[in-house]
Amino acid sequence: MPIATQTHQKGVQADPLLLAQTEIRDLKTTIAALRDELEEMQRTREEMVQAALAASRDEVKQLQTTIQILRDELQIATASREEAVEAVVAANQDERNQMRATIAALRAELERMKFDQADALERQGQAANDEMHQLRETITLLRMELERKHAR
Repeated sequence: MPIATQTHQKGVQADPLLLAQTEIRDLKTTIAALRDELEEMQRTREEMVQAALAASRDEVKQLQTTIQILRDELQIATASREEAVEAVVAANQDERNQMRATIAALRAELERMKFDQADALERQGQAANDEMHQLRETITLLRMELERKHAR
């Protein structure tokens, strides 16, 4: 309750200057209290903003670290996959080269076997011809001998 009202209720008339000075002092006190409260609220608000900014910076830093870790892992996985692909390609190339070498060796062996077989057949044919020639000569000689014996 204001002072002017208090003094007025007692029945004593207060000096208007004193009342005005008292009211001004009370208003200045109220203003100072409100100013202190406002400054405290601003400080609290600024602290909350700074805390939120710090938390945000920390989260951004953590996310950047996580992104870098994931990039590194992806790069390692990609390199590993590329190495695996290169190893498979190299193994397939080696297997292909071995198969080609085996095919060439088998072809050469087959050609040699064909040549050997043709040579053996030719020798057998020649031997058969020689034997037939010899048998014909023997038959001719035996006929001649038989004819001589009959002719006598």
